Amino acid sequence: MNITHLYYFIIIPIAALIYIVYMVFRLKGDRQRKQEWLEKNPNASKIFIGKKNAILKTILGAGGITVISVDGEKPVFFTEGLRTGFYAAPGTHTVESSFSKTRPGFFYRSVTTTYRPSKQEISVDALRTYNYVFDTNEETYRFEEVSE
Repeated sequence: MNITHLYYFIIIPIAALIYIVYMVFRLKGDRQRKQEWLEKNPNASKIFIGKKNAILKTILGAGGITVISVDGEKPVFFTEGLRTGFYAAPGTHTVESSFSKTRPGFFYRSVTTTYRPSKQEISVDALRTYNYVFDTNEETYRFEEVSE
């Protein structure tokens, strides 16, 4: 048997299987962590990352916000449709995040601008919905309540 055949028919499927098992356990652990956190914080608010019209830009690789931590801890993320966000208990929190944007370049295929991680203070009320966005014109983060 040729080494190439061994690679394609044994090594790659085993690596794929290991990755699938890892992802199943990771997703199960994240789901359990989210459920436990929501049981401890029943008045938590949803904070969406970006705006609805920014979904297409994010999918196409135009950039977006990366939330690194909330009060120094890993955020509890959720997904609703195509939008993602994180939960926060009522009160004042420090959110650490970074932003990157990509535009077509002249000499290169694309140019990506990444803003260093920075910390923003946000104040959250119980059972509300918010947007956490980056204003590219003013180069600042905005935290705004969503009126539904």
